[in-house]
Amino acid sequence: MATIYLDHQATTPMDPAVAEAMTFAATHCYANPSSPHAAGIRAFREVERARGAVARFIGAGRSEICFTSGATEGNNLAIKGVVRPGAARHVVTTAVEHKSVLDTCRSLREAGHEVTVLPVDEEGRVDPGQVAAALRPDTALVSVMLANNEVATVQPVAEIGALTRAAGVPLHCDATQGVGSLPVDVAALGVDLLTFSGHKIYGPKGVGVLYVANRLSDRAPLVPLLHGGGQERGLRAGTLNTAAVIGLGAAVGVLATGREAEAVRLAGLRARFLSELADLVPYVLNSGTGPGFLPHAVNLSFPGVDAQQLLLEVADLAVSTGSACNSSAQEPSHVLRAIGLAPERIRGSVRISFGRFTTEADAATAARALAAVAAREPARSA
Repeated sequence: MATIYLDHQATTPMDPAVAEAMTFAATHCYANPSSPHAAGIRAFREVERARGAVARFIGAGRSEICFTSGATEGNNLAIKGVVRPGAARHVVTTAVEHKSVLDTCRSLREAGHEVTVLPVDEEGRVDPGQVAAALRPDTALVSVMLANNEVATVQPVAEIGALTRAAGVPLHCDATQGVGSLPVDVAALGVDLLTFSGHKIYGPKGVGVLYVANRLSDRAPLVPLLHGGGQERGLRAGTLNTAAVIGLGAAVGVLATGREAEAVRLAGLRARFLSELADLVPYVLNSGTGPGFLPHAVNLSFPGVDAQQLLLEVADLAVSTGSACNSSAQEPSHVLRAIGLAPERIRGSVRISFGRFTTEADAATAARALAAVAAREPARSA
């Protein structure tokens, strides 16, 4: 049996339209887009076409889009680029951010800056009032994700954006998990910086986007992490990954045409999966499934079951126990700890996320496969 892939929060398979666009790029746009000859200009035009597609997708201007190697680089550039070396400044973030945000903030703290890490409620959501209360005269940046990569919680970014805008504090949003399922408009969200990766929206790995509002750049340009040829308007030196950028542009184009209908379909697959699972084995939800949560993802625990062992025994099914970026550490999820789950519930947690090529039959088969192993695992662990 072919593998049923239900780990779309870790990465997504490439859409055929993206593969086609990248094949075209590799064949016809191999020149350096910074070169002044005809071949270089051809590559440059295709890169700018992709930049325009991304800008339209999030309601930004073309000059506000910087291509990166992914959200991790984008998050580092956004945060370190605003919080400049020198005088100590203050940063506000939340306890459930991706490690690329939390570890970047930790590095700032080690460099002498102050960082406030706000708690979240049992659903994983930060209180905008606490964000407002944490703001100080020396606050340089607030960083709050759009949606969580483990428990699918959508954060009240627009409400927080209204508060930070009134206080004159830049707001950064890691939109990596939300951009594939939620409407993303930088003006409506009130963000000054926004990041996401191509490989979470059926595009290639190794490419991402950093949106930097012109109003922020005009006031205080970001400090780049990389120095060299001054590419990407001086924000990111180095020759562009042209094929990946063109692939990202294609991925955004596909996503823009049917995101709302696909979100409804994926929510239906999740409901079918959970219904099938409930008939076969007991489980508890660690994430919500209604408004305020991503439609395609769910985190749950099987009582008395070690999820790591369970996944080793489930053949032909790709699911995970948490963030792929942290899976090698073998540490309890910082997100599940932040929402107050007991250690044994964290130990039994599994993250399932449906995608563009998942069928209803896949969802039902996956439920039966997980249930078959979970039902016998407690006895084996005893």
